[in-house]
Formats: sequence, structure tokens, C-alpha cells
Amino acid sequence: MKPDADPDVVIIGAGAAGLAALRELDRAGGHALCLEARDRIGGRILTVHDPLCPLPLEVGAEFIHGHPPEIWDIVHSAQLTAYDSGDNAVRISGGKVQDAQAWQSIERVMNAMQALAARSPDQSFASFLASSAHSDQEKRWAAAYVEGFNAARKEIVGIASLAQDAAAAAQIDGDRAFRLVNGYDTVPLHLLHAVSEANAKLRLNSVVKSVVWQPDTAQVHVRHSLTGHLKIIRCRKVVITVPLGVLQAPPDSFGVIRFRPEPGGILAAAQALAFGQAMRVTLRFRESFWERNSEISFAGFLLSDEPLFPTWWTSLAVRSSLITGWSAGPHADALLGQPPSKIVSTALASLARITNSNPARINDLLEAAYFHDWHADPFARGAYSYVPAGALEARKILAEPVADTLYFAGEATELNGHSATVQGAIASGKRAARQILSARG
Repeated sequence: MKPDADPDVVIIGAGAAGLAALRELDRAGGHALCLEARDRIGGRILTVHDPLCPLPLEVGAEFIHGHPPEIWDIVHSAQLTAYDSGDNAVRISGGKVQDAQAWQSIERVMNAMQALAARSPDQSFASFLASSAHSDQEKRWAAAYVEGFNAARKEIVGIASLAQDAAAAAQIDGDRAFRLVNGYDTVPLHLLHAVSEANAKLRLNSVVKSVVWQPDTAQVHVRHSLTGHLKIIRCRKVVITVPLGVLQAPPDSFGVIRFRPEPGGILAAAQALAFGQAMRVTLRFRESFWERNSEISFAGFLLSDEPLFPTWWTSLAVRSSLITGWSAGPHADALLGQPPSKIVSTALASLARITNSNPARINDLLEAAYFHDWHADPFARGAYSYVPAGALEARKILAEPVADTLYFAGEATELNGHSATVQGAIASGKRAARQILSARG
């Protein structure tokens, strides 16, 4: 495609979904242009390569859950190296390691939930727990798991979607987690490198302001974030891969795309879904002091009842002085809008209590903290999507083309139980590209 030629398709967003759509269309000989508001690709994949750090640092997506072909095909074709993170987790309360039966208890609750979802109308996870016969302790553990893993609220998230996700995960060994040795950013880089003349088909620092469209034609209004220059790009079809949080944001918010006319059904479906919040902080110390405690020295995950940063994970099976704190769903509420220094200090205090360590000592050992505020990021506005009770149909509406002109992709539009994942985003980008190719005939 010549630099100044109008493309057939404009793709908004160079995250995993947008790049997957670009690659799919490029392979089919289509003329597509990908616009990215940031000065980088990857979307909610963000890897920091610190020369002082022994490993790449993920401040966005980190784990490959199971063996999804969308990612493992890339791992194999790009000759990347992945390692198993293991599943050795311990539950800690009051600085003491608790009975290891927590996981078995959670599994029992989740199995009961799946059985109920298969035969009953959808309901919130909180409603399911309230009517179940499980012990109060089992209910607390299961609620903590669902809210932490899904960045969701138990009073909102529906058991139909949770059951669908669990069934899909079981098909790909989803209870296993892997990391990429060279960083997760190798995945979007590989997608981009597979595009011919990629430098002519990707434009960074390009903030889409509006899409003016009618069937089979569109004008995409773009402002360059560095120069302020406004440009109109004409095309026949548009793929929108922005996160659900951007679709849900007030119309006058920075980074929000105006549609003229509005695709009312699509935007209503977007509002029917939920977008979770999460805060994560990775800390680098001079030494991995937690390994001195024999009860947790081989733990990949530390699970606690801390109110703000209840979940932590190490870099095992690779040993390093890195540890990551995770706060999601309602746990993250008190952290939203706080400055990074406050979030880091809160994480340090939680870690000290969980590991039963001297706060002054671990503050002294701290060398660096890595953090990205996805809630405040105008091109993300949160972590990832989940489905409220009764709203599963909304994902299907989001995935349907609008007048064979507007196509929506991204993890929130994934229909097969892999939403909120990188593989789901890639699959949705491929699906949108194939919808366009089918319409083209």
C-alpha cells in the first residue's frame, strides 16, 4: 500500500486484536492501515526491559493460560521460549501459612457453580454463594478467587459466563500458567513482523477522534498526538479494537471515539458488559527475603486476606528478587486515583504483613518498583472485561458487523470463553478480519 493511498480497511488500535486483524487481512492481500493512539504497539501488553533487572518486567498481561493455539503458534513459529510458572500456591493469614486445602475447597465451589449454571437461569456469583450449602470459609475463598482472577465484583459477575470460561479453560489446560522468557511484547512484535511493509501499514501517535460512516464507506478523523495535525482517512470498512472501558467512557472524554451515526445496538451492548479494575506492582529487591521462610520459599503464589493487595506471585520457576502484588475487583477501589508512590507504599505494607517481615527492612531492601496505572490510561481505562448476570448475549452483539462497515474486536468481543485474555483478543481480531473477507466475497 502506498503511503498516501486510501486503505480499504482502517483498524483502530495496535494491541493484540488490531495486529491480528492487520496480519490476517495482509495475508489475504487486503489493503489495511492500523492506527494506534500510543507511541508503541501492544495495547494492554506492556513489557519493561530494565538493564538492571534479571528478567523482562510485565506491567500489563503476563501469563499464558494453558495452551491456546493463538499464542503457542506464535511461540513456535517465532522460536520463543516459554517456561511453566507452576501452580504451587500457599494461603497466608496473619503472617502464617494456612491449611493447603483452600484450592480443593475453591474447586468444589466452582464445580457446584458450573453444575448449577448448566441447568438454571443466570445469576450473580454472590447470589449463587448465598443459596449454596458450602461453609462460610469456602464461600470467602471462592469469592476471593473469582474477584481476584476476573477483576470482577461477585455481586455483578454472572455464573453463566464464569461457567463458560471454566469449560473453555479446561479444553486448553487453563489451570497451567506460562511466561515468555524474552517478554510478552514478543507476541505483538511477531504479529507486526508478519505484515509485509509493516512500516507503511501502521501509524503510531494517531488518536482517532471520530468515525463518520454509512454502509460501505467511512471517514476516520485522526489527530496526531505530537503535532496536533488533523487528518481524514477514507476507507470502506473500520475495525474498532479499543478496550471496553473506552467504549463505555463518557462521550466527551479524551480518547473516546465519536461515531456518526452512532451504532446504537453496539454501544448499548458495550454498556451492558462490565470492565474490571486491577492494580499491580512489581517490586525488585536486593535479595529475595521471602525465600528465607521455608514455608513459602517454593511458592509461586501467595494468597492472603489482605484488604488491598491480597495476591502476590514470584518469578518461579525462575528464581529472582522480583515479586508482584495484585489487587483486583473491589480490592482495587481504594487505590483508584491514588499517586504511584501511595500505591507502592501500600503494596510494601501488605507484603510486609503477608511475609511477616519488618517493614523498615524491606523498604531498605527495595531497589525499584514498576507500575502502570491502567485505570488512568485514557486508551485503556481499566483491566479487562467480564459479564454481569444476564448479559452474556451482549458479547454476541458486539461481535456482529454493523452494516458490513463497522467491525468490533478485542477481548470483550470474544465468544468462546477466552475473553479477558490475550488469546481471546487475537482470536477476535482474526474473526473480524474473516468477517470482512467474507463480505468482500
